[in-house]
Amino acid sequence: LTDINSVMEILRRSPMLTVLASLIAGLALWDKSGRGILLLVGVLLFYTAVNLCSYSWDMPGRWQTFTVGIMIALLCSWRVNAVLSVPPAPNTTLTDITGTVSSLRTWGRIYVATIDTDNGKRYAVKMQFAEMMEGTRIQFSGITQKFRDPSGGFDEAKFWNARGVTSWLNLRDVRELPEKFSLALMRYKLSRSLAIYMPTLTGEYLRAAWLGDRSDDLNKKHRQWGTSHLLAVSGFHVGIVIVIAGYIFGGNALILSLILWTYILLTGAAPSAMRAGLMFQAGLTAKMLGRPVNGVNSISLAGVLLLLWRPFLFWDIGFRLSVLSALTIAMMPRRKITWLILSTVVFIVTFPQTAYTFRNVPTVGIALNITAPYYFFIAFTAASCAAVLRLIHFPLMSYILLAVEGGFMLWEKQAEIGASFIPMSLSWNYFTAWTGAGVFMLWTCRYFGFSYGRTLAITIAGSLAAFMIFL
Repeated sequence: LTDINSVMEILRRSPMLTVLASLIAGLALWDKSGRGILLLVGVLLFYTAVNLCSYSWDMPGRWQTFTVGIMIALLCSWRVNAVLSVPPAPNTTLTDITGTVSSLRTWGRIYVATIDTDNGKRYAVKMQFAEMMEGTRIQFSGITQKFRDPSGGFDEAKFWNARGVTSWLNLRDVRELPEKFSLALMRYKLSRSLAIYMPTLTGEYLRAAWLGDRSDDLNKKHRQWGTSHLLAVSGFHVGIVIVIAGYIFGGNALILSLILWTYILLTGAAPSAMRAGLMFQAGLTAKMLGRPVNGVNSISLAGVLLLLWRPFLFWDIGFRLSVLSALTIAMMPRRKITWLILSTVVFIVTFPQTAYTFRNVPTVGIALNITAPYYFFIAFTAASCAAVLRLIHFPLMSYILLAVEGGFMLWEKQAEIGASFIPMSLSWNYFTAWTGAGVFMLWTCRYFGFSYGRTLAITIAGSLAAFMIFL
């Protein structure tokens, strides 16, 4: 009876986890099987997951839950299938279009700007120099150009579609318009203020945390140390914002929700930030409704909503790492010892994705990530509070910021020393890919309290299925 009750947990506590698994499996097979298989796989995987984790079908509400789950999986699959089936738009000539430069980033040796037009389209423009700043209002003409066919493992269409970009754009007849308020313009002005009023290193870290704007130098260093996730706006940073806002404004869910989404939009609404925002919003909404909060279900719901909104996010490494890391952390057993091994477990679970994308992963990251999140929680909190006070010209904050700068410099120095003692890196291979999937399955089974026999069976079968689907 204990085992039967425990296996009910997957539908009672986290029903959206099976829907998320269905969509992910279907999307993984999309390139291989094409249109139509997504719908079938979504339903079948959901059905299989329920059967693997259930012994009894005569418990109250079991069939109703199963039926509702299939309907949700069907609707989600239909939506995702419809979006992915839309053919690329043909090359088109645009005339006298008005839009705003929403972002400007380096792209190898050139720059790429994204332009959000007033008619709801987003285009990407290649530039030899940073010719326009974020927030610039322009009127332009030009010709759209389809993304190149995948070559060398990089798929331009999936990469840019995940960011809402429909095609490249060759600009001509550009005319700058009067300044108009926008989040992009606010981001630009805030970035300039941080560059002017903050110490160098502190300014770079705050631009990463506040605006999602990581400098090439900072990004390169943290990639060598295996701590790049500290720079990507995710649940870590969103959690800091919620903690600070909660301390200042109390537990008012409406105010916290407003601050939450203002911050996420200010950072550029990256997939990891959106996932974290939806997860925290689910918790805040549950609090307003007087309902209990389940982290695994909230994360799964956030993942499903993001895939429904923009299915191409599945091929975005940030989305994958964000969801995997968040689920692993949410499933953590409530024991003190798990805090010591959590970073190692997250490393193993996410390693196949990071190694496949970045070719290799430095092993020093395993050691550094044991303490790095706690260190940067304090550092980002202190830096953010001091920076806000400095920007409103509060006295003596310059000295506090120098102390914060020293803290960042001290961490980077010890990270460099650690990297010199542990210079090795791990690359992707079949064994580590299988291990990552197996550890995640094991972690999930223990979270739901399955028996040891059921855990072993699901871990072996689940990791094998995941390995074959994603291979």
